[in-house]
Amino acid sequence: MLEEKAFLLEILAELQSIKNAILALPEWISLSDIAEEKGLTRQAIRKQLLSGDYEPDVDFKYIGNKMYVARSVVPRIKRKRNGKQ
Repeated sequence: MLEEKAFLLEILAELQSIKNAILALPEWISLSDIAEEKGLTRQAIRKQLLSGDYEPDVDFKYIGNKMYVARSVVPRIKRKRNGKQ
């Protein structure tokens, strides 16, 4: 019983650590950083964002002349292959 409780407390601590790491991520990520991470050009990502599938000021926004993308949108940005997304 004590071993199970210790195990559950360890899992809880790990989950709290993961939650804190996620919350430490910026809410908005620059287009340049996403392009570098995904191996796409900034123009390709900008084209996807402006295609109508994403909502301005919710999914992406401009701060000055730089485009930023919401953290929640980044996993949806994909490389097109064989004409499909």
